[in-house]
Amino acid sequence: MNLQIIARRVAVILILGIAAMISGYFSLFLHIGTAVVVDPRDVLVVFAGVLTGPVGGILVGICAGFPRADPIVEIPMFVVSGLVAGLISHYCRTHNFWIPAAALGLGCGYVVAGMILMGLGWYEDLATFAFRSLIMIHVCILILIIIDSLDPGILDWERRMEQADRRAEGKRSDFPVE
Repeated sequence: MNLQIIARRVAVILILGIAAMISGYFSLFLHIGTAVVVDPRDVLVVFAGVLTGPVGGILVGICAGFPRADPIVEIPMFVVSGLVAGLISHYCRTHNFWIPAAALGLGCGYVVAGMILMGLGWYEDLATFAFRSLIMIHVCILILIIIDSLDPGILDWERRMEQADRRAEGKRSDFPVE
């Protein structure tokens, strides 16, 4: 694997992880009453899964869950969301499917959060998580559709870098060094 690809992947993970921690720490959410409706951490975790794969999604998911009041629920939710979004996006890339479908990984994270809330007996929080999931899954899909429609290669940057490397190596091999 190319060192430049690894360096970019690490940089993307760091940037998205720090952004998720900042948005969680400073509560940069859209609220309706006391319920969080739009949470930018959801979008950041899905982007990490799509751009860097399952490992990046997991790392950003851990960063996203720490700064909040109930990390018992949010860390597993974000970790599963990032993991599944990364797996779905990898599957979509290898089979040339619609990459914005990777946002459905966020739904798996919300299912895990719901199970944890029910296991802890926090039934009053379950409705707010369900409402938030209905909004955030669609927001993530919409953002990924917009990005994909602007330039489909943005979500497939690693493959484009590998192809450019192969072309450069092919050009170098055409001209023998004397």
